[in-house]
Amino acid sequence: MKKILIAAAVVFSTGVFAGEAHVPMVYHEIAAAPTNKREAEIASLFDRWNAALATGDAISVAKLYAPDAVLEPTVSNEVRTTPAGIKDYFVTFLKLKPHGTINLREIRLLNDNSAVDTGVYTFELMKNGKHQKVQARYTFVYKNVDGEWKILNHHSSAMPE
Repeated sequence: MKKILIAAAVVFSTGVFAGEAHVPMVYHEIAAAPTNKREAEIASLFDRWNAALATGDAISVAKLYAPDAVLEPTVSNEVRTTPAGIKDYFVTFLKLKPHGTINLREIRLLNDNSAVDTGVYTFELMKNGKHQKVQARYTFVYKNVDGEWKILNHHSSAMPE
């Protein structure tokens, strides 16, 4: 199942644009809330994660990830595949006082116990005493573990331009 979910995340987060002129995209809007109840439930998981970031507590954030989760983070070249590695990443990332806003979102319900939330988000960060905004593509793959939604895979990459 994990391989299927990771493959789905790759498919949903990768685009092929043959023959089209390349135009850099910058997303300024805030994504509308889904009207479908199940999609709204999945969308709320980002809000839960963002609220955990606001606590500044890496343990609280890391608890949102499944024990076998994979984190491909925005501001680190190291892929994290253990709970300790994920917590370690957030110890550093939370020092930037991040706050995320979803600009563009697509939710896919894979089955009753798994879903993908993919799109574009913008993070406001505090770096070297200055506010910065970083826009990134993201994919969260969620699975329901014993009645609680957990992050199975989280990929985030800054926009290349």
